[in-house]
Amino acid sequence: MKKLILFIAGLFFLVSCGIQKQMTYMHRPLAAEGCTVTWSVLPENGQLNIVAMVKSDRLVFSNTPTMMLKNFDGEVLQLEGTSLQPRSETGGIVSSGVIIPISEVSSIAQFPISEYDVSFFKPGISKVRLTTVPLVHEKEFSHDRIGSFLYKALTNAKNSVNEF
Repeated sequence: MKKLILFIAGLFFLVSCGIQKQMTYMHRPLAAEGCTVTWSVLPENGQLNIVAMVKSDRLVFSNTPTMMLKNFDGEVLQLEGTSLQPRSETGGIVSSGVIIPISEVSSIAQFPISEYDVSFFKPGISKVRLTTVPLVHEKEFSHDRIGSFLYKALTNAKNSVNEF
């Protein structure tokens, strides 16, 4: 619960700064299903963290999530993270007098990253894999979508942590 409160406080701080601190993309591996993945960077107690939030109808992070990233230079980086408590929202749509239930699960994981690994993101990210359950989230990019964003955000966060 303490981690969730710290995370929410950190996100509130980032939003209040007025700077773009997150990047989102949609992924539809199957025809009827899909998810939205939001990426952000959160410095916490001098440690840089990449935060991934997956919104879907059923995907959640495992208790010990891992993230594998491949950059356009062919290098691979694997990060071990911490899963924060998922939350779900349920609603419905009325169609022809029938209520069709709709549910959405938001699952958040935080992945610590060393300052040494920040340069990994500079060439851009070509592939990402997140250990979500029941399906593993895997997305391949033909051009950089998240690498330049994460590189800039991590560099800015690293500089803000080192400056006082």
